[in-house]
Amino acid sequence: MIRTGWYELPGGLGPFDLQRGDRVLHGGRWATVVDLYSPGSSGHGRVLHLDTGRLQLLRPPERIRVHRRTPRS
Repeated sequence: MIRTGWYELPGGLGPFDLQRGDRVLHGGRWATVVDLYSPGSSGHGRVLHLDTGRLQLLRPPERIRVHRRTPRS
């Protein structure tokens, strides 16, 4: 099952805590998050490394569309 929602950074975690393997909408296309980290010493925002070779900075309170596969129970 695939769960779709919005990820946002309102100074904390949004509805989704982004993880490696999540699919995010970037430039009108879906890309997979290969890695992510907090930029600089401030820790505000997230830098997403995408499987397209691109980097995307997501800052509070920006929102990003996310697809995530949910584990079967």
